[in-house]
Amino acid sequence: MTTREDKWKRQEVALRATQMAFDLTTEVQKSIKKQAIDEELTPSDMIRKILDLEVKSKKTRQRLSFNLTDEEIALLAERFGVDPHDKRAVKQQVANMLLSRYSDKRNK
Repeated sequence: MTTREDKWKRQEVALRATQMAFDLTTEVQKSIKKQAIDEELTPSDMIRKILDLEVKSKKTRQRLSFNLTDEEIALLAERFGVDPHDKRAVKQQVANMLLSRYSDKRNK
């Protein structure tokens, strides 16, 4: 079978997968998410691991993201003393601040 046919078969199987969503208590959801973070897994992979199912994905580096308005970017740029049009510089300053804040707490 060719690589193209193999890929088509894998996609066909993925299409037949059933997504399940659960309404669990906040505490249960937090526990699963915290454990996933501690084990560098996604919450979905953590549930698969709890259920003793195969976890196919590699460990993940969790990313944090949030949205900023243009006004908030300008405010932060002013606070950090960088060009308000240089979003990359603002992003770097935010990252530096978060790293500094949480590196200090971890070392205490």
